Amino acid sequence: MRFIPIYLGVFICLAVGFAGSLLQSDALRTWYPFLEKSVLTPPGAVFGGVWTLLYILMGVSIGLVWMRKAPGYKALAGLFALQLAVNFLWSVAFFFFRSPWAGMAAISALVPLIILYAARSHAHNRLSAWLFLPYILWVAFAWYLNLYVALHN
Repeated sequence: MRFIPIYLGVFICLAVGFAGSLLQSDALRTWYPFLEKSVLTPPGAVFGGVWTLLYILMGVSIGLVWMRKAPGYKALAGLFALQLAVNFLWSVAFFFFRSPWAGMAAISALVPLIILYAARSHAHNRLSAWLFLPYILWVAFAWYLNLYVALHN
């Protein structure tokens, strides 16, 4: 029973990721393969595995915050929900609407939100903050990839 917040956090994050992937499927077949992309763009198969791992780490992070229930944890959970919503909106903007520039707007908002969450979660649970480091690094890399696509297509 003690780990229910972690399981719930992981489930919610994976569900959001799955919903985003459903919105991407058509564009991944008919649009994205034909875009000019950076030579640093990983193979398509890498993205699913990386995002699955990141959603698990994100879910554990918020679960640890929720378990501790230190002062301000509800505000931190709200910040987490906001960054997760913006994460989802990036998929909608970039893939569903096939708009690299709208994707840039979303991902440019996402980067500071996830850094802010990591910084604030550190006071609640240091591990929670560290679990966000791979996510921050990946989204920063994704920001570059998105910018490249926006500029070259």
